[in-house]
Amino acid sequence: MTIEITSDADLPTCLNTYSKQATKARQLAHLYSGIPAKNARGPRPQGFFSRTVIVTLQNDEEAVIQFRPERLDLEPFDVARRALGAAVPDIKVIQYEELEDKGIWVYWMTCISGKTWLDGARGKGSQTRVTTVRSLGRILSKGHVNNSSGLVVDGKLRQHLALLLSSKDPQIHRFHDVARDLLGKLAQLKVLPLFVSHFDLNDVNIMIDDNYEVSGIVDWELSTPLPFGMGFCRIHTLAGEFSEKKFHMPPEFEDAEKGFWREILDGIPENVRRLFLANPEAVQTAVTLGTLLDAFQLEEGKIGPYNPVVVEALPKLLTYRIPLIRGTGSPYSE
Repeated sequence: MTIEITSDADLPTCLNTYSKQATKARQLAHLYSGIPAKNARGPRPQGFFSRTVIVTLQNDEEAVIQFRPERLDLEPFDVARRALGAAVPDIKVIQYEELEDKGIWVYWMTCISGKTWLDGARGKGSQTRVTTVRSLGRILSKGHVNNSSGLVVDGKLRQHLALLLSSKDPQIHRFHDVARDLLGKLAQLKVLPLFVSHFDLNDVNIMIDDNYEVSGIVDWELSTPLPFGMGFCRIHTLAGEFSEKKFHMPPEFEDAEKGFWREILDGIPENVRRLFLANPEAVQTAVTLGTLLDAFQLEEGKIGPYNPVVVEALPKLLTYRIPLIRGTGSPYSE
């Protein structure tokens, strides 16, 4: 099970305050790079599974030092970086026995410039959402990993749906008919290539520059390649919003959402574009499946804790139709 950090007190004594983390991060950045560190700062907000310090070196370059209470599998970062380039931080482990003996592993990452979308768009106009979501589509369009998705479909996705269908949880049981329908359509997805898919695409993991364009995406440790379209299922919460525990489409929703899909269509390789245009229903199935499985994610082979607010909105979110399917119609059925 992933180890959550609820407060600095969960860390060993040598790291249980921000000042201790900053001091150790400066020391480790110097040790790793060979360049002295001149200052350090913490991002806002901190993650639930790590403590992060951004260190400025004497040559004014910035690096990220991250302390984690468990080892990271670096392969998902490497896969995403090979596909998306500098939008994904480069990550290396810093071997440091003194902390490893205390159950803490240290990682060095390149620093993605800008602010989190949450911070950078705070108090700004609605047009920032359109700009950010469109530019995110431009980045994710580069996510091609492999032309074959059969192994993922027959293994990971079939197992995930089977677990949903075997669940006695009344909240999950509400969606058994949807899950059975998607199980029957699963073979359609084998025609789609694999694309990088972020596990938790949200306004904290998306970084933006001063023009509200996406400068990078962080926290790739749980990401996995999925059939094209599945990784775009967060378009609901990226172009829309939750308010008072309900999902809403703000006035700019379709500008942002259609802009996202235009950037996807313009940026994907030509062979993928031809597949998309010839098989829009398969892409629609992938997006719908992604929406369902994203609400009930797997954690160590079991359906993990789920957000009741998202589950309450799920009947509406599952009616979403991509622009190529719905034409001039509404994104959602009422």
